[in-house]
Amino acid sequence: MMNHHKLKQMNYIAIMTSVAILLHFVEGMFPMPVAIPGIKLGLANVVSLIALYLFGPAQAFTIMLLRVLMSSFLYSGFSSALFSLSGGVLSLFSMLLIWRLREKGFSIVGASVCGGIFHNIGQLAAAAIVLRTSTVFSYRPVLLISGLVTGTATGILARILVPKLDRIYQQIK
Repeated sequence: MMNHHKLKQMNYIAIMTSVAILLHFVEGMFPMPVAIPGIKLGLANVVSLIALYLFGPAQAFTIMLLRVLMSSFLYSGFSSALFSLSGGVLSLFSMLLIWRLREKGFSIVGASVCGGIFHNIGQLAAAAIVLRTSTVFSYRPVLLISGLVTGTATGILARILVPKLDRIYQQIK
């Protein structure tokens, strides 16, 4: 039988996954105010970052995977899943590396910046494979800068939210 703590944690993860899916949907309704295709703030990815800092790698990966698969199924299709998953996995692994160095002074904002940059690199790699051309990498400078900017913004948001959500989570534990 599942213990009470595990059940509460599963509920918390289900809520966070739902929030990530909702953020993904809402963000798609409002394009970035720059005329550069493919650039998003990445609010849904901030949920995975928060989960990493609250629960650890396995739960963050679960939330990212469920969000990508469910959002793709509901809103955009298989090709979107391929790009989102390649970006999400690479992003999460890069954030995990920074998360492991948090005791050495690496911050959640730094993890988010890494995540934003590597998310874009993962999507470029998927595009290069799907399109069978490396010319997509000419878009790399634009996406690296956007990953830096959006990663900083979402990292600041995560830095604000993690302590507040941790207090709530500790109360229901």
